[in-house]
Amino acid sequence: MGIIGDLFGAGKMFLPQVIKSARVMKKAVAYLTPFMEEEKRAAAIAAGEDPDQPKYNGTVLMATVKGDVHDIGKNIVGVVLGCNNF
Repeated sequence: MGIIGDLFGAGKMFLPQVIKSARVMKKAVAYLTPFMEEEKRAAAIAAGEDPDQPKYNGTVLMATVKGDVHDIGKNIVGVVLGCNNF
C-alpha cells in the first residue's frame, strides 16, 4: 500500500484504483489473520505464557465516514494496531 500511496501522490494512480487496491489488501489480511494468530499463539507457548490469556495494550477508537477516502487509511492503521495487540 505504500507504493500505491506514492503512485497516487504522484498522480500516476487514481482513486478508483487505490480503493480497489485497498480492498485486495483487506482480503489478503483477512486470509493471513488466522496464520498470524497461530504464530502469536506458538510464540506465547514458547515463552511459557498462557496462549489463551489475551494480551491487550489498550483500546483505540477510530472512525471515518464509510466510503470516504480516509477509510482506506483507517483500515490500514486498524490492521497494524491489531497486529500489535490493540
